[in-house]
Formats: sequence, structure tokens, C-alpha cells
Amino acid sequence: MKKLFIVPIIIFALASCSKNDEPKNNYSVVNQFIYDGMSLYYLWADDMPANQNVTSEPVAYFTSLLNATDQQQGWSFITDDVQSLLAQFAGEPLDFGYDLIFAKTPTAGEYVAIVKYVYPNTPAAAAGIKRLDLISKINGQPITANNYYALFGSETISLSMCDFDLQIIDSKTITPAKIETNPVLYSNIYEVNGKKIAYLFYTSFIENYNNKLYETFQNFKQQGVTDLVLDLRYNHGGHVSAAVYLASLVAPRSAVESRSAYVTMTYNSFLTNEFKRGGIDTNDYLGIYNFQFPNPLDANLDLNKIYIIATDDSYSAAELTAFGLKAYMNVTHIGGKTGGKYTASTTLHAYDNNIGIPIYTESSLSTADKKTLENWAIQPIVAIYGDKNGKNFSNPGYLQPDVECEEGFGYLSNWKPIGDTDDTFLGEAIYAITGNESYKPQNINMIRETENTTPRLHPAELKNPKQINNSLIINRFPAAKLVNSE
Repeated sequence: MKKLFIVPIIIFALASCSKNDEPKNNYSVVNQFIYDGMSLYYLWADDMPANQNVTSEPVAYFTSLLNATDQQQGWSFITDDVQSLLAQFAGEPLDFGYDLIFAKTPTAGEYVAIVKYVYPNTPAAAAGIKRLDLISKINGQPITANNYYALFGSETISLSMCDFDLQIIDSKTITPAKIETNPVLYSNIYEVNGKKIAYLFYTSFIENYNNKLYETFQNFKQQGVTDLVLDLRYNHGGHVSAAVYLASLVAPRSAVESRSAYVTMTYNSFLTNEFKRGGIDTNDYLGIYNFQFPNPLDANLDLNKIYIIATDDSYSAAELTAFGLKAYMNVTHIGGKTGGKYTASTTLHAYDNNIGIPIYTESSLSTADKKTLENWAIQPIVAIYGDKNGKNFSNPGYLQPDVECEEGFGYLSNWKPIGDTDDTFLGEAIYAITGNESYKPQNINMIRETENTTPRLHPAELKNPKQINNSLIINRFPAAKLVNSE
């Protein structure tokens, strides 16, 4: 009779073959791993089909197991290139170094790519590409749904740069390289009406760069800032641990000192029962951090109010920050309805706990099976996150702004450099803090509509395939895990 109990690792028996057998086919081995991992950890494991289709192509098989909402949103995913996934998680990918949004052109099926920002010391930066540059062609061909992936690929590409009228004005040739995507992309302090307003443009929640967060907040604290504007307008999420670290720099000092609960997680019924039975605490707490980074209390701003810029391009850990901090302080959300990702995922690997949660012990696998499985990993949704009280926003599934506005009032010609006080979002924040009317944004295109030749921005449903499906990543799963034993 099988029994489940709490011990440090997860173990399953791989049914397809014994240690010395050759696998019957690669699909069956990979699909068995998929089924075993999903049936234990997947948030909607109770709804998974009972049959195991071992002959299907693995990506198709994985997709067939997904809950309808998950499948529609594209949250859970699978990869056969786990090293690239780990590099992305670590903020050290092979990349060009820009982030893009796409808009439709007057020609059906063709798009223009708009540069949202560029990381320094990257191929894009070296080529002189900057925020608000427009790209209309890749390797001489118009951008379409069939070729836009090359903008995020691993090969050298030629880019045709254009103006707002889509006329070619320049060309760039760039080759991807291993880069550092330090998410602390821009910070500043503005002194307005006796206020010292700190501003941080933060692109992603990557734990490896928590020291950069610390340095920025240490400077804010030393400069005696009175208010904080946290810009998450393009932030697609990342590590729970980075979100907790950032919150520990921002939240009232007393809450951080007392290590108050910040994030609660709701897992599937099986995991929930096992965690309860084993006395496993699944919460994340303010002030708890990886000791390789400085103590966030030493740079804590001890604020009781924060202004957060978030839009429909803000997801998961960005939403967690805007939602979770409300339990401790006054949060003013400036921008738009958020992208809507109230779930969290984790990485599952067949046997390597340096990659993710292992589903099998390495010794139980044959050499051939390990070779088949080594590059595969799945990133399933495993939980719904909530604030310290267990409250979540799964209904309605997104966050509504307190101050609603569009970037540039919806016109590309109104977009400004990051940190420019004429930026719609930053201007609204400074106005909300100070009441100074000179910072309140004015829609020039509405005032001079007859003179405006720049069309409104109509975003297209093309997304960066490297942005890890807008994930909130549980990079440290609850300490004890489950073992399936005979």
C-alpha cells in the first residue's frame, strides 16, 4: 500500500522503465514525468484527466492537462531548454537587451515594434537603440505574427527603424549576447513643494539583483525622502523572494521588524492537507531574506503611503506588490487595470534539485532516461497568492487603479523618457503628492486634435516569448516536500 509522508525531497517511481532499461520512446518518458509532476503539484490537479497519453508530443500532452483558464491565459508552460529558462530567471539571458510592445499598422497582418526601454551595456544599447524607437521590418521583411519571434531570438538580425508615418529612417544590425537585466533601471529624487519624492523604475522581480534594490533604497533613506513612487508599468513579475525583499524596504518598519506575514499561498487540496499535517508554514514574511543580501531593515524607508504605477502590462509580482502592501499602508495605484495574474508557479525537474523540485530520485533513473529528461522542465501554476489575511483578487482577476490614466493619453507622441516629470504617470503621481497643478498632465493631442498626425496606440497581441508567461515564481518552495513510497 502506498503511503505519503513528509521528508526533504519528492520521489516517484518512473513507471516506464527500470534503472537498466532503455526507454521505449522518448515521449513516454517525458510524458510520464509531466503527468507525475502535474498530478502532485498542479493547482487544478483534481481536474486533470485520469488517462496518461504517453505517445503524444510532450508540449501537446502538457497543454491537454491544463485547466481551461490556465490554457486561455498561457500561465503554465513547459520547456526543453531548461538552461535558457534558468538564465532568464537569473537575469542573465542571451538577449538583445530591449523590451518591446507591438502595435498594428494600416496593413492587415503587419505590425510595428515600439521600444519600451533598453538595458545598458547590451547589443541594443551599443547599436544606439533607445526608448520609443520604432521597428517596422526584420531582415527586410514586414513584422508579422510569423516572424516577430526573431526579435527575441538567438541569431543576428537586421532591423529597419521607422518614424511615426512608418517611413524607414535607419537600419541596425544586432547580435544577441549574454546580458545582465538589472531591473533597477532608473531612479531619481525630485524636490517639489518641500517634498523629497523618490522614484524607482523597476522592470522585473529578480532575486539576484536584490543588492541593487538595497543600494537604491539606502540612497533614498540617506537623502531623507518623504514619498515614494514605484513604477511597475511594464513589470511582468518574477520571484516571490524579490517581491518580499522590496516590500521589506518599503513597508512600515514595525511590520518588518516583527516579521509580519506578507504573502499567503493557497495550494491544491492534497498539498494543503499534507502541509497542514506536517506543520509546514507556507506563508512568506516581511524581513525574511536570503542572507547573501543586506538586511532590508537597514535601508527601510518606514513609509505609511506609496504611489504605484501599474497598467495592463503589469502582472503577478507587480500586482502582488500593489495588493499585498495595502494590508500595511496606503497604496495609491496610478495607471490602468492590471494585466491580471493572481497565481504562482514553480519549476519542476525530473531529478535535479539544482534546477527545480525533483520528481524522482536520480538513482532511480536509467542513464538513458536521465539523458532524455535532462533538458525538460515544467513551470505549472501551483498556488493562488493572497495578502497577509489570505485575501486575493481572483475575482475580478485584476486590480483597478485609484487614479486612472493612459501612458501618453494613448498617443505615442506623448510618451516621454523614463523619469521625465512630463510623463503622464509620473506627473500624476507628483501632482497627487504635492497638489502642484504644474505637474498635472495635459493631453496635448486632445487640445490640438486637428494638428495631431500621430495615431493612437492600438496594442497587438504579440508578446515576448522570453517573458516567462508573466510569472510569479515560488523560488523557495515550503521547506519540506512529499515522498511517494511503497
